[in-house]
Amino acid sequence: MKKSFLKSLTAVSALVCATSASAGFINIGGINMPTGGHFEVASIYENVVTGVGQELKGVGEVTSINGFATNTLCAGCELTYRFEGYIVTSITPTSLTFSGGTIRFYLGFGADNDFNPFTSGGSAADIAAAGNGTLFLTLAGHAIDAAGNTFAGSGNNIGSPNAAGNGAGLADVVAGGGIATNFFDTDSITALFGPAFADFQIGSSFSNVLLSPAQRAECNANPFAPLCLAGSADMRGLVIPEPGSLTLAGLALLGLGSIARRRRS
Repeated sequence: MKKSFLKSLTAVSALVCATSASAGFINIGGINMPTGGHFEVASIYENVVTGVGQELKGVGEVTSINGFATNTLCAGCELTYRFEGYIVTSITPTSLTFSGGTIRFYLGFGADNDFNPFTSGGSAADIAAAGNGTLFLTLAGHAIDAAGNTFAGSGNNIGSPNAAGNGAGLADVVAGGGIATNFFDTDSITALFGPAFADFQIGSSFSNVLLSPAQRAECNANPFAPLCLAGSADMRGLVIPEPGSLTLAGLALLGLGSIARRRRS
């Protein structure tokens, strides 16, 4: 009986491993997301902040996921995002910190595949286009220090239209905040402050160099217009759970439990 039980255990383990290894992508609302560790690269456009209490907000588009161009992972789609609620808690010419923050991602097809700052009429059109489509995922800032800040940056000329630098922070998946919630809510990143785990590490760069022609004209007229800094962002986590594999693993454990009960009988 023991030999039969071990043989069953080996067979079930092999089946689970084989299924997990072969599941390289999972379709979420029409986009084939790579499973396992994930790394997204995105464009970012945001406003200039000059003082404590001001809100940083902006938009962007996820351009690649794990090295795959996003538009190769779904036909005729885009994955855009809007962020808001990052409140300045400290600012100097070389550094700044923020509390709070919410990021919402949208998956758009067809007419909702319309985010292109370099052909749009300006920031209002870009902000509208970034919120078109199906709500895909919502993130909220996670504490990175004892003061409860969720994002911190450093650079040069911060607080002016010529600001340039980099930032980093953490974020948590918000329950019910989109069709991809269950796939990214993994608590896979150890955090030193606040809850013990976060779901995303987020980094960004910013300057006024890569503005579109319409944004450039807008910002020349008003350096504090909505989208006068541009750059790139990266977002990464460790695991995207694959429900089919988790279900199979659960069934395997149930099967092993049944074998064990029969053995005891």
